[in-house]
Amino acid sequence: MNGENDDLKELKELIASNETYKETGYRSKDNKRLTTLDLIYSAIIGVLGGIISSLVPFGLLIKFWYPFTGGTQLVSGHHVIWGVIVYGLTKNKRDIVLTMVSKGILEFLLGDPWGLLILIVNIVEGLLLSLGFYIMEKLREGESKLGWGIAGAFGNFFQAPFFWIINQRWYLHWSLWALAFIFALISGILITGILGRTIKNGLIKAGVPTTF
Repeated sequence: MNGENDDLKELKELIASNETYKETGYRSKDNKRLTTLDLIYSAIIGVLGGIISSLVPFGLLIKFWYPFTGGTQLVSGHHVIWGVIVYGLTKNKRDIVLTMVSKGILEFLLGDPWGLLILIVNIVEGLLLSLGFYIMEKLREGESKLGWGIAGAFGNFFQAPFFWIINQRWYLHWSLWALAFIFALISGILITGILGRTIKNGLIKAGVPTTF
């Protein structure tokens, strides 16, 4: 009888523990620690982003109808969309930075012309994207298309003035500078934010587990 009672007690404890612990990697709201799934997503999505950003010349889609300098900023949002996707799956802003770090490291290893500087750019973009989502959450727009679009613009805009300044494009007309910055914002809204949100919704509907 004592053995049966012990077994029954252990079974009850197991059931109780399963109510608060899930092996699928889901994280309770009060637990802010990174899970194994967080790290896996950051690594996989970051590597995927590094490969695509380094090897796919998206700028060619723009140059044939807008041959002026700065037009490629219209598709620049694909550089930062990876941070948006991982945030959608984990709701953890640290994962954005981790993803952008792994993306930047791979771009560096693939011989990016900017060398180690590309890693720093990715880190800054990740931090700004995290700030964008933080602000949108405070404004209660953390789940809306508007909020994700603005957050995406935060993350994507940095690269436009940064690269134009270090390239010393002072000789260009101010209108081209203005258009490049506007294009970066548009790309951040549409590609980084809204398209990133659409992709994460598709992944979740397809059964990809989240960690929140």
